[in-house]
Amino acid sequence: MTKTLSLYLDGLRFGAAFTVFLSHYAAGRISGGLFWQVSAYGRIAVLVFFVLSGFIIAWVIETRECSLEDYALSRAARLYSVIIPAFFITAALDYFGRAIDPKLYGLVWSRSGEHPILGFALSAVFLGQSWALDVLPGLNVPFWSLNYEAWYYILFGAIMFLQGRNRIAALGVAALLAGPKILVLLPVWLMGVAAWRWRAALPRHFGGPLAVGSLTAFIVLEVLGGRRLFPNPSFGWLPPDYTGYDFVVGMLVALLIVGLVNAPLPMPGPRFEQAVRWLAGASFGLYLLHFPLLNFFAATLPGAVDGASHRILVFVGALGTALLLARLIEEQKEPLKRGLRSMLHAALGKRSRPALERPGL
Repeated sequence: MTKTLSLYLDGLRFGAAFTVFLSHYAAGRISGGLFWQVSAYGRIAVLVFFVLSGFIIAWVIETRECSLEDYALSRAARLYSVIIPAFFITAALDYFGRAIDPKLYGLVWSRSGEHPILGFALSAVFLGQSWALDVLPGLNVPFWSLNYEAWYYILFGAIMFLQGRNRIAALGVAALLAGPKILVLLPVWLMGVAAWRWRAALPRHFGGPLAVGSLTAFIVLEVLGGRRLFPNPSFGWLPPDYTGYDFVVGMLVALLIVGLVNAPLPMPGPRFEQAVRWLAGASFGLYLLHFPLLNFFAATLPGAVDGASHRILVFVGALGTALLLARLIEEQKEPLKRGLRSMLHAALGKRSRPALERPGL
């Protein structure tokens, strides 16, 4: 994982988060049809997240998080440092926004809107999409994918850090709790793991052509019809809008990443790098906060809902607020991880060594 490669992956991560933002802005009446071309690509961006996640998790397990404790605490801190504040922000925005403009919220109110406590409770333990369940934490539609990713973390962690009967038992319990709807997209996430494991198998001079070829293949596929080329099974235990197209996209993203790993990537200037790093650091928060913010600003900002100025204000207000809140939230990840470690050690009767006793100090 070179500095240059990590920058390109950061750009891909923010691009995916911004695409989801645009797709939700364009999908409803908030935009008046602006950016309608992007509305169908929100799900594709989530698949990009899945592959990227598998790639990064495979990397950190091999290089940083070499024990079950480190892995579990890092994943928990990564998720809950954003999820906990996002829950409070979502609940507040839903409450005040719905009070101000119940008509707008009536058009987009989530499946769990009539049972908010149940939606938040199940989402807190990532069971909102298990089996036949389809509930969300209030009006936070993007949260559906976190139910998937959290179980992928658990399943992969069990494979990598447990052995024998413990591994079999953990995998069985996790699979039963997750359910088939979540498990069916696990291969897409594992394509990211495969990209990390097999990255060195490609001769270096094929890196650039592979990256360009995978992007070209995606464009051609979209021109030919994209998702419409694949049958759409309508079983209740399958993910929404699921088709075989999901696996094709996952494979192309994995090939793109392998190509980037082996390509001679040019390094941009320091200002551009700093901007990409900053934006990428806000990607998770942008993904999880933008939908409640879009609807809240649509309900509360002055002006006619179908006016151009109102639509611009909603776009800028939601995007800017999400990015700023995300940066503030991201700073809590490491303190939360330290707190979780302290609680775990206290529960197990362990004593953390003072800083001066640690190796190298």
